[in-house]
Amino acid sequence: MKTTTHVRRETESLDDISSLLEGRVFHVTKLAHLDAILTEGEIKPNGNGALPTTFGYVANAFFRKRNCVSLFDYRLDPTDQIRDFRTRCWPFQPARPGSDGIAILVLKPDVHAALIPWTRWKEENALSEMIVPYVEAGYPGSISIDLIDEVICLKIEEDPNSFAAMLRKARRAAS
Repeated sequence: MKTTTHVRRETESLDDISSLLEGRVFHVTKLAHLDAILTEGEIKPNGNGALPTTFGYVANAFFRKRNCVSLFDYRLDPTDQIRDFRTRCWPFQPARPGSDGIAILVLKPDVHAALIPWTRWKEENALSEMIVPYVEAGYPGSISIDLIDEVICLKIEEDPNSFAAMLRKARRAAS
């Protein structure tokens, strides 16, 4: 499995990493969780909420309730609507300044046939459950690390001259 590490300032583009994800399916976790995944040999579903989370625990998440691993599915060509939903659930968000970074586990195409598409949410009329349309897919049960093609590690560092850093500093001073 190929592993690469990228460190960026928050003002630097992530377009090159985004382009690596186009046409692929991947799981995002905090970098701190990567060793446990590799040691245990699998990405486990978090149906009961016992595992640490990267995007927060949502009790009524569609795939979590079905004991699936939630994945980003970037196989569709990005239309305006798809880009909108990708922006709403941006895979790089947990890598923000002050965090330890993220690991993006890109899955082998062998996984694709077993994926449950987001459209199952509509088919089951589970509209009260949370899902990210056009972006999220689920994998039933655990995913063996043998099915991981590549790991992309990303850490985003603060740029002290950026507007975002100035806002964070002002918020800290006000509290």
